[in-house]
Amino acid sequence: MSGEALVSFVTGISGSGRLSLLKEVQSRNDALKIIDVGTRMYKKSSDLGIQIPDGKILDMDPLALDYLRAATFEDILKEVEGLRSAGSAVSISTHVCFRWKKHLMHAFNFHYVNALNPDVYINVIDNAHNVYLNLLHDSAWSGRLTLKEVLVWRDEEAFITRMLAEYQRKPFYLFPRREDPSMLERILFKVEAARKSGSKPLPKAYLSYPITHVKGNPEVWKEKDEVKQKLKDSGVVVFDPISIEDSVLIDWAYEAVAKGKETVEVEVDGRVGEIKVKEILDAVGDIKDQIVVRDYQLINQSDMIIVFYPTKVLSPGVLSEIKYGYTHNKNVYAIFPFEESSPFFEYYTTRLFKDVDALLDHLREVGAL
Repeated sequence: MSGEALVSFVTGISGSGRLSLLKEVQSRNDALKIIDVGTRMYKKSSDLGIQIPDGKILDMDPLALDYLRAATFEDILKEVEGLRSAGSAVSISTHVCFRWKKHLMHAFNFHYVNALNPDVYINVIDNAHNVYLNLLHDSAWSGRLTLKEVLVWRDEEAFITRMLAEYQRKPFYLFPRREDPSMLERILFKVEAARKSGSKPLPKAYLSYPITHVKGNPEVWKEKDEVKQKLKDSGVVVFDPISIEDSVLIDWAYEAVAKGKETVEVEVDGRVGEIKVKEILDAVGDIKDQIVVRDYQLINQSDMIIVFYPTKVLSPGVLSEIKYGYTHNKNVYAIFPFEESSPFFEYYTTRLFKDVDALLDHLREVGAL
């Protein structure tokens, strides 16, 4: 696939897997060039004859750190200008803030972000327990942050990234680290680069479904995955809310309390660690509220909502998502195999279909695919 002169500003807190995700996209499409700001800052310091020990860069004098960042971005600006001229796609991998020693530090310079003028802003997020465990195994971060602080920092990173995007009137995406990397590749090359070049971008859909019901039935879960795969195979970029699953932490904490345990054991990518039950319980409110706000953002960045509804039992979460999308100028298409449905369900739904194939036929007819 050929490259496009698209510059993406990709953020994510430490432990979120931002850079490894971009490398997975690059392995699928070598037209993507990656510039990792943190790596470049260490290299720039080394080139200037100053060796910064691992984990000490944030302890530098703030003025010296600002100068190092500015010198690094001067080089990055020249490189990006060359890549733009060559028609290459480039992702700037960076932080926008750090939660260090119990306070918030900025990690960007407005002047250089304006000079870069990215075409799209993307914030990579991962499950809170995944990030917590990754930081636990990072010598620079181990033991520094509680689970609640991880949740707060993750939210701050997304918030500031979105503010930068809104200030420059550019698209903003949340992208779950555990989602298929091909979806991020599509966003970069088949949505945003296509839009920039004047071509028709791929459609984006938020997949809404009653998660508790679907997760509790393996056959229905399989059916949900089949619906998702058919949509992807038809060229739809699909945002699945289960790609971020912080709520399992609450279940694990209550199970631990019932068993008289004080910690929850977590395994991420073959590494094991523990989270104190008290830390989880202290963060329950944050977890629940962030689920709602995050899912609404996934709807905001979608063109439509596709509802997979394999039950007659009403789901407050699905109904809230349907109403939110419908009243935010999104078409809401529901896959509902039953004859009768709630009038509230129908009121906020653009159209109902018996199966995903009928939905796809309709999307082709109206030119959405």
